Amino acid sequence: MLIASVKRLYLPIKEFRINEVKRFISGNVISKSNVGKFDENITKIRNIGFIAHIDAGKTTTTERVLYYSGLSSSMGEVHQGDTITDYMEQERERGITITSASTTFSWKGNKINLLDTPGHVDFIIEVERCLNVLDSAIVILDSSHGVEAQTTTVWNQANRYNLPRLIYANKMDKPNSNMNLCLDSLIKLGANPLLVHLPVYESKRFSGLIDLPTLKLIVWKSSGSYDDGTNFIVESLTSNHSHWNQALQAREKLIGILSDCDGDNDQLNESVINSNDLSEISSSVLINSIRRSVIRNKVNPVLVGSSYKKIGVQPLLDSIVKYLPSPIEKSNPALKYYQDNFCASAFKVIHHQLLGPLTFIRIYSGDLTSPAKIYNINRNIVEKINKIYIPFADQFKEITSTRFGDIVAVSGLIKTITGDTLTISETVAQQARKSFSQANSLPIDECQSVLVGIKIPDPVFFCTIEAPSLSKQKDLDKALINLTREDPSLIVTHDSNSGQTILSGMGELHLEIIKDRILREYKVNAELGPLRISYRETPSSSVEEFRSINKPFGGVNNFVTIRIRIHPTEKFDSKLNLKVVVTKENDLGKLRNDRLKAIENGLEMGLSFGPLASFPVVGVNVDLLEFRCSGPTLHSFISSTASEVILQALSKSSISLLEPIMRLEITVPDAYYGKVISDITNRRGQLLNEITRTSNYRTVEMLAPLSELYSYSTCLRSLTSGTAILSMQLDSYQKMSSNQQQKVIEKLKDFY
Repeated sequence: MLIASVKRLYLPIKEFRINEVKRFISGNVISKSNVGKFDENITKIRNIGFIAHIDAGKTTTTERVLYYSGLSSSMGEVHQGDTITDYMEQERERGITITSASTTFSWKGNKINLLDTPGHVDFIIEVERCLNVLDSAIVILDSSHGVEAQTTTVWNQANRYNLPRLIYANKMDKPNSNMNLCLDSLIKLGANPLLVHLPVYESKRFSGLIDLPTLKLIVWKSSGSYDDGTNFIVESLTSNHSHWNQALQAREKLIGILSDCDGDNDQLNESVINSNDLSEISSSVLINSIRRSVIRNKVNPVLVGSSYKKIGVQPLLDSIVKYLPSPIEKSNPALKYYQDNFCASAFKVIHHQLLGPLTFIRIYSGDLTSPAKIYNINRNIVEKINKIYIPFADQFKEITSTRFGDIVAVSGLIKTITGDTLTISETVAQQARKSFSQANSLPIDECQSVLVGIKIPDPVFFCTIEAPSLSKQKDLDKALINLTREDPSLIVTHDSNSGQTILSGMGELHLEIIKDRILREYKVNAELGPLRISYRETPSSSVEEFRSINKPFGGVNNFVTIRIRIHPTEKFDSKLNLKVVVTKENDLGKLRNDRLKAIENGLEMGLSFGPLASFPVVGVNVDLLEFRCSGPTLHSFISSTASEVILQALSKSSISLLEPIMRLEITVPDAYYGKVISDITNRRGQLLNEITRTSNYRTVEMLAPLSELYSYSTCLRSLTSGTAILSMQLDSYQKMSSNQQQKVIEKLKDFY
């Protein structure tokens, strides 16, 4: 009987069933598990983020979500400049998202904390810090373009945090929307797309969708110019419906993918074996299987809609509740060391005009009641939280307490910055440290049980910044202190030789926005110097250097001897690669950890300003060959000596400049294709890949030096009459030719 059933089921459902049945017959199916079973009683919190390419319609989607959830009484429009989450003046003027916005709303009895992130590469740090504290994300695509360069960037960011993801294919109303293109591009991205919604068209107009797990047809009926998207019809599909066969074929593919990804699900396997027809498999079985697979990061459900046309947003909200994990199901590994005590991560700081500095925190365990003293593990300080707020973009509602899983803003934290781990007391922090030490078999002085911080990208542009007058210098200093605390990707340095203040950022737009914020928020009309490229320096030869210093400092006699060897590597990253070379003669096997840390700090300081043009030094390995010091020698003195010895070594090595190379993705009409390729080639560009998107458009991927791309977006608009779409991100650093290097150094002489 079983074999007969296998044959009957195998034919219509193709190869996936035979694999499932083989596992079933051999007895290899794992026992049932409740992981990811859809149950609203588990918890009613979802922490999600919207991430997208700049033109994917993310802000419009957010506005619709807030309206349908009842949080907003009207739908803001990007082109009208009245959106809720894009609340900054600069965002509304430019029609783009610059800073991440946090808001909390409810949907069908579920509390959803939403972080809406920027899509522009200049503000990638906003995406990074949000993904660090989220449990899941929704990637929004333009269905006419599929995966674009910036999509790849944010997808890789989400991969680092192992975030479960839904895909929302937006703009399905566009004539050139292409679902097959979206699915193919997602596969190339490394996703496992699972089509959950099937788009429905009436008279070539996108009008709704079919929800495949439930076999429900959802169609939006326009009610005139004041239609708000709440007028839609839901009906069950039957075999008499015109969409029945298409829906059944798509459901077959969905079940096939689920069987491969959720093979240990007895309920799904039994339903497949025992059903006479695909439509008989219950929706609850499929929903629970999708949820399990999403939480395990095995599949990425693909939803469809047109947020601007107000179609598909409500099913998107339903999918958040049905498929994405709760805080219980997406636990942070470090929490076990804190047991049930309060533990939170600070991920964003803003300076509110009325409320002062506000720190956004994600609570991972325990609860918090204001006012409260907390301990910052990263800074080893105690600070006081005065008030707790639920954020609604730029509006805040005060509450007295909050609990596990919540995302809130708190006031009173002065020294806490992005990435810091907070707990209730130093005692709890020490207990966690001890537990971490025991669990990992490490000395306790090498342990710090903190939550994972964020990766801060290196700035690629810099310029000088000056106050318009001496009377405004203090105001400018205050603005820069606040802005660098808010934005870790913004770096302010002071050149000791020229006395100039140097501002480094992620791009032209980034620094332009900073200048505008200084003017509007701090009333300082600061002057920015010419924009310069942030190059890197790297040694081309190995050098061994020795430094020995003996002199009184800080009330004690300090004696330090350090010998190092530097040698180049082709891996151009900014991480210090230090190797302690232990021999019988140097006794480095007994080097204390605190002194090793002091040496590392000094080496990092020395590598931050290269000998050629004061750019950071990368692509260098350092061997510690010898170290001796007197007992009372200060750590600061050790660091200073280490900094001096590596600077001496670098000055004796031949140094090369590295220039940033950008990866460009340009979608352009065929009519302008030749002009664009020719222009990029003249900019020392290199063609990597070419994709034909539609019959009239092509997308090309290219590499080009950043120095050749000043104001390139403006040039591209002019070249293509505004029809091209550009995405650009940092790809790598490459050595320059001697002629190019000399030209750069000559230009830099005028800067300093």
